This record gives sequence, structure tokens and C-alpha cells, in this order.
Amino acid sequence: MTARHGTGPRRSDAPGERPVPPLARLAGPGGKLVEIVSGAGVAGDPPVGGALVGGAPVGGAPVGGAPVGGAEVRLGRDGAAEPHLRVPLHVLFTASTGRPWRFRPADPASVRVLPPGSGGDGIVATARAGELSVRLELGFGREGMLELRTTWRNDTGERLVDVAAGLLLPLPVQDACLTMPGVLYNDNPSSDPAREVPHIGFVCEEHRLPIPAVNAAWDGRYLSLFAHPGPVRDEEDGSVAYGSLGAVRAPGLAVTAMTGVIAFNGRPDVCYVSKAETAGRPLGYRDLAPGAEITTRHSLDWGEVEPRGFGFRTLVHTRLYRDEGAAPLSVDEIVRLKTDAMDSRWNGDGHLAYEGVRHGRPRSYLYGWTGQAMKLALCEAILGVEDGQDERIERARRAADFYVHGGRTPVRGLHAARYLVDEDRWESFRKDGWGDFVSSRAHGETITDLAALALLFRQAGLKVPHAWEEAVTDAASVFWHTRLPEGVVPVGWSPWGTPVSGMVSAAGVACVLAMLGAYRLSGERVWLLRAEEVLAAYHREHAATYERPFAHATLDASGEDKEAGMYFFLAAYELHRLTGDERYAGWAEAAADWLLTFVYVWSPEFAAGSTFARRGFKAAGWPAVSVQNHHLDVFFPTSELLEFGLSTGRPRYAERAVRILHAMGQGICREPGDWGFRTPGEQGEGFFQTNWQRTGEANTWNPSWVIALPLYHALRMRKVRWTG
Repeated sequence: MTARHGTGPRRSDAPGERPVPPLARLAGPGGKLVEIVSGAGVAGDPPVGGALVGGAPVGGAPVGGAPVGGAEVRLGRDGAAEPHLRVPLHVLFTASTGRPWRFRPADPASVRVLPPGSGGDGIVATARAGELSVRLELGFGREGMLELRTTWRNDTGERLVDVAAGLLLPLPVQDACLTMPGVLYNDNPSSDPAREVPHIGFVCEEHRLPIPAVNAAWDGRYLSLFAHPGPVRDEEDGSVAYGSLGAVRAPGLAVTAMTGVIAFNGRPDVCYVSKAETAGRPLGYRDLAPGAEITTRHSLDWGEVEPRGFGFRTLVHTRLYRDEGAAPLSVDEIVRLKTDAMDSRWNGDGHLAYEGVRHGRPRSYLYGWTGQAMKLALCEAILGVEDGQDERIERARRAADFYVHGGRTPVRGLHAARYLVDEDRWESFRKDGWGDFVSSRAHGETITDLAALALLFRQAGLKVPHAWEEAVTDAASVFWHTRLPEGVVPVGWSPWGTPVSGMVSAAGVACVLAMLGAYRLSGERVWLLRAEEVLAAYHREHAATYERPFAHATLDASGEDKEAGMYFFLAAYELHRLTGDERYAGWAEAAADWLLTFVYVWSPEFAAGSTFARRGFKAAGWPAVSVQNHHLDVFFPTSELLEFGLSTGRPRYAERAVRILHAMGQGICREPGDWGFRTPGEQGEGFFQTNWQRTGEANTWNPSWVIALPLYHALRMRKVRWTG
């Protein structure tokens, strides 16, 4: 890193501007440049206002150095015709006291730039924002990123209460593709407008973000702001608070990092507390005694990206965060415990969707989505074939036969999703406005697993009932012939086989996998060609630019979710395996990156006395769920991510997959009473790492997918002894 002060005239940044000598300049890795220039030649500061914004800047005493009112920081690259981003320094700094918090820029006349050597190795800028002085230290550091160390100080003689301070980075456009990992993707365009879901104007706790960062992409450029979370623990009650990040309109589009205060869609002090629910909950305010300070650290990265919707990919492979996560169980131990739980669910013709009637649900077999009865049958078969256990093979056969023959509807190729054991009847899903329907996501999953079970039987030299193969091809025919005009499978079908909605979504991508199952079973190339055509339609709709990413796979939510992206990744990877076409490997890699934005790369700390604090729970490696459901769960294509990484020469994905599987070993009951369960191998569906439901706790809601998914992936991954 080199730092120079007053390096001579620089090029003009716009027609008609005269060259402005930089006050200070840093050259970083990869040709990155940071310059601070005076206000001479600058057309004017971007306006600051809006719902979260206060009145005129508050003046104050100078901090030191020579005054440079109107100075701005410019991020660029060596040889570039213009800066990547220009931010007036007084706009960059924002602070307020009192509730509700608001954006209040610093006093322009108070901005100072200290020459190198007087304040550190890099550039130092100071200013006054309201009652606070602020000092910003800039220098290139890890990963070639610009490091920002900001210190806010109460220089008054009085105690300041309800302080909110931070950084505001206005963007040069009104329309950029914004990503806040796990919670906001390009303003969540597929989310139900009638539901409370994050949109621009969302400022949230760092611990709500799997990667604590915000990415903005526009006009071939991207900017990523990363936080370095540091817990602030209350000495009295042991609670923990972190800083906050957001994407706002102030009134122009901007990225912000605050000292912990929050906002929901432009409303300050509103917290997203549960599924589509908010509550007034002032968080993150700080009280500062005279002379007290708040120090934050952030990193800035910028560069080129095209299309702009791919900006999220620049976040995924950062090595700023080194937390390896937890690994309380070996893969073999996970298999053993989950197998015990699976055995406890066996009921003669299938596996129960819930642990008896513990949660007040009727005893049932549920296929796809939260039930995964066919996935459990596949796990039985894998264990039976590997260990020579005829009883398990017979269980798998019986479960598949029961579904194939018992779940038929009047429409050939469609099956009911649930069997009520004590009532001896089948039923479909039901949704307001649609009535009874067959979910394409759930049906596609189930048929895919049925095809995999048939293939496993065939490879093991076991007889494959013709009815199984027929059920797969019949379902694949329905998937193909009922496509929407856009070429994708509908979200579901009525009892008469017609689409229940014309909504374009990624819910039915699992049906592409079922078509590929039909191809592998029958050998008929038409199914391969059809699968390629349908996946290409999904690619056009969701994955060509990721500006409208995968959504609507979960049946109890309505928005962008990782489960929708899972099946695109799986289908693209399967097509690559079957065809060798590198295009599909590229599709799978981009989808894997999108999925990994939901996976924690760090581990927040938890309140003293909470279950997570007592048990040393680590979030690193855990996937979050969706932009609507801000908790952790085990639904992830873990083993396929491992295989993809190893088979395509992308080992970083294999490394992540191993970390994910081991992280999911947390929360598994090892003995009666552990984690609130009576049966070893049981595990909760939800782990709450943020202020969404019960922070630092896990629930005991345990539908059978919490057994099926970890067991399936552990069975497949224990064959690969990963050495890194």
C-alpha cells in the first residue's frame, strides 16, 4: 500500500470540470485507487432527506487539520476514465441523538483530511456530526479491500443518550440490484405484496445476515460493504447487540452501516420478528458518557460485474470471515442417530410425518415438502443395500408401493400428497384461493425420489416394479404437457389437472429432476431433451440475470427462498453429469453461489443463559431459510454440493459442503431429553440466531424432513473421506 498527499493534478471527472489535485491518494491491490479531493470542481452534494432523515446539518467545532469543506472520497481503478463511486465526506458520516433515529450528515465545514504520517499509514479524515466527532481511517488490508475504521466520540461534557451513528454510501443511480444475504434480493420482487417482507428501506442487525454485507450492482459495476461484527454485551442482563447494515432511500438509493439501529422498509425502530410479522422494537441505540467512543470496522470492495444481478457472487467467496463452525458429531454418528429417529417413525406402510401426535397433528404420511416420506424410503433402501439388511429393503418397497397404488388421483400422473393413517384416506394440499391442489414442488420431489429408488433397486439387482417406472413417466408427462406459456411448470394443479395459477415461479423446478429420472429409467432421449428445454425456460426467467431470483418453493411462505434455488442447482448439475455440457456446470455454479448467500460464514454470540450460549452453538455453516423466514434449518443440497465441487474441479464447494454437514450436527438429540426430545436422532426444524422469534433458542417442531435430509446427505457423504 502506498499513501501520498497532494500528488498533483488529476484527470477531470466530467466534461467541463477542471483538474482537481487530490488531497490524499491510496493505491491498492488490483489497481484500486482511493482519492480524497476538495470541493473545487464538484457540481454539488447529493441530496439527503426522506423518512429517516433529519433537518439541516448541525455545525460544530473543527476537529483538526486544514478545513476542506465539500471534500469527497472517490473510489476508482487505475486507468479508469472516471471514478467508480463519489461520496461527499460529510454525507458519508451520519449521526443523530434521540428517537426515532434519522440520517443527519456531518457539518461540511468541519471536515478535515490529515496528511499521511499524522494519523496513521493511510488516509485519515475527521468531522463533526451533531454532538459527536468522527475519525475515519482508510487503508488497504486483507483480501485487497479498503478497510474503514470509524471512531465516534462524545466530546461534549454531558452524557449523550439514544445515539445512532454510521456510514451512508449514496449510489449514483436510482435503480441498482441490491443484495443483503438471506433477507433481500433485488428488493424481493416475487414476494407477496400483501405480506410484511423486507424491501429497500430495510436496516437490520448484522447477526441476521449470513454474510454480514450489502452488495449493490449497477451499470457494470458493483460495490460491497462488509461488516466486521463485534458483539456489545450488556453487563447487567448479558444480552448481546451488534451493528446494523441496510439498503435505503435517503432519498436516493444508498447502502448504509449503522451502530445497531434498525428500520423496516423505511420505518425506524421496527423489527421483523416472525413470519410476515413486525413489531416496534427500538434496538441498537447507544448512550455515551463524556469522552466515550464507539468504534466500527468495515471493508469496501468494488469492481466490475455483468450482468448486474450477479453482484451477489462477489460476496460468497470472501475470506474475511474465518470461523470454521462446529462439528459435534462425525458423519457416522449422524447416520446412526438419524437412522434411530427414522426407525421410530416407521408405521407399516411408510414413515410418519410427525412424532406421533406430539404436535397435535394427525398421524400421516406426507410426501414431499416437510414430509419427505419417499426420501425416507430411499434412505431405507440405501442402508439396506449397503449393509445387506433385507428388512430395510422391504420397507422401502412397501412404502413406494403404498404411495404408487394408494395415492392416485383421477388425473393419471398426479398423486395426493398426504395419507391420514387413522382415517384411512388420502388428501391434497389446500390453499386459500386455490382449494385442493397438487404442489409441483412436493410432487416433483416425490417423483424424483421414486425414480432414484427404482434406479437403486436396478443397480442392486433387485426387481423394480413396473408400476414405479410407470408412475415416474406418467408424472413427467403431466409436468411437460401442462407447462405455462413461459415454458415452466405451474406452481400446482387442481384436482382436474389444470394449473391453479399462471404465476411464474421456481416452485416446479423439482419436476425437471423428475423428467431426468424418467430419462434414466426408460433410456428415452426425449425426456432428456424435454428436461433441457424446461430448465432453459427456468434459466431465462430466474437465472440469466438473477434480477428475479428463485421463489415460491415453500408452501407456507410467498417469496424468494433457498429451496427454490436448490432444485435449479440440482437439475443443472444433473444435466451436466448426463451431457457433459459445461454450460450446465456454469448454471449450477451460479446457483450454488446464490444458495451460499443463505449460509452463515460467521457465528454470532448469544445472550448469557440462552440455550445457544450454554451449549456453544455456532451458526457458521448453517443455512438460513428465506427472505420471509429468518431462521436456520437443515434443508440444503449438501451432498450434491460436495459432489459438484469434486467432480468439476471446484473444491471450494466441497469444502463448504463438509462444513455445512458438520454444522448441522448441532441440535441432534443424543439421548432422551436432549434438546427437548425423547427419541435420539430427533432435531428441531428451526434454530433462531437473530431477533426472529426466540433468539438463541431452537424449537421442537420436528416434521420428518428434519430426519430425511440430514440422513440422506450423511449417507452419501460418508463414502467420501474429505481431506481438504
